[in-house]
Amino acid sequence: MQPLYIDLTEDPEALPQPIHLGYRLGIRQLHLHLQALQDAGVNHVALNLRFNNADTLTTLRLLADEILPDFSHHGE
Repeated sequence: MQPLYIDLTEDPEALPQPIHLGYRLGIRQLHLHLQALQDAGVNHVALNLRFNNADTLTTLRLLADEILPDFSHHGE
């Protein structure tokens, strides 16, 4: 299990920039980062929005639409 602070940018391709315990990055770059963590054996990541500058509801919808479908493994 790993915590990860994120600050999602409007640009979906924005490369990761370090922030406290995480990254400011685009949604597609977050997807790549999470895939790399999964490939390394991490099976739980707690996304923390404490430093996220975007609207929280908008961010949650984006995560639900762009991230969760590829990382939800019900019953596995």
